[in-house]
Amino acid sequence: MDPGSISGGTFIRPPRFSPAVQAPRQARWKPFLHSSSRLGFSLIELLVVIAIIAILAGLLFPAWSGAKARAQKIKCLSNLRQLGLTWQLYAADHQDTMAPNGYGLPDFLAGGRLWVVGATHQQPWAVTNTDLLVNPAHAAFGAYLQDPAIYKCPADRGKAELEGRWHPHARSYSLNAYLGWQFPSASFNSSRYWTFYKMSELSQGSPSQIFTFLDQNPATLCHSAFVVHLGALEGLYYHVPSSEHRGSGVIAFADGHVETRKWKDPLEFHAEKRPFPGHFGMYFHGNRDLPWLKERASMLRTEPSN
Repeated sequence: MDPGSISGGTFIRPPRFSPAVQAPRQARWKPFLHSSSRLGFSLIELLVVIAIIAILAGLLFPAWSGAKARAQKIKCLSNLRQLGLTWQLYAADHQDTMAPNGYGLPDFLAGGRLWVVGATHQQPWAVTNTDLLVNPAHAAFGAYLQDPAIYKCPADRGKAELEGRWHPHARSYSLNAYLGWQFPSASFNSSRYWTFYKMSELSQGSPSQIFTFLDQNPATLCHSAFVVHLGALEGLYYHVPSSEHRGSGVIAFADGHVETRKWKDPLEFHAEKRPFPGHFGMYFHGNRDLPWLKERASMLRTEPSN
């Protein structure tokens, strides 16, 4: 049977392209298939791509950085809220007595406990050891909070040097020295102002105006207590609040609320690995934030102190 016929009909075979017809098509594609000049980007094209990537990175990085900073501040607010609630719970469990505050290593405390252990800059390991935060044998809060991360601000880049190596801080927060000071017996508190030991004593004023815990500048972190010189010369700091949250700090108050404070004169005198200058008592004349701290550290006594 003729391959072109099917059941009495005729199958018309499609025409085949001759080499003469195919040659022009191959000729059209040959420069693109075999030209080495089209295997990569030209220098101008590469520079354009790099420029586009740089522009996109410039647009996206500030947004990413801002989101990270907001997340760190939210975590810091949460940490201080939990510390404030624990402080209230401790008093409820101990006949209205506030958690002990001050400074001193376990050997110095001789069986006594602070809310957490804090020492001086001569014992830098005290701010890197999580056992001094969560071990109930050392820390009064140890029976309540067992997560060391609660004591650390995620924006805290502070480090302490131990035997030639730098170690990150385990703690970022301190408790107002006018609340529950116990050790040592001599304190930096002014006798003209109240040092509170019972929660009920706060009713003499407004608990919402007395700060409890705050985020401390990493370079000044040492004691468990945050010392404020009341009645001292203008501009005198002992400890310094943190401004790690883009010039802001986080502070908890005796009524349980927590807030962010945008400092008017943020003190950025520390670096990631720079230790404390070596002495307490720093003057920042004309500083606009210290009066705000002083007003919220305690209340002036209206009766003679014992």
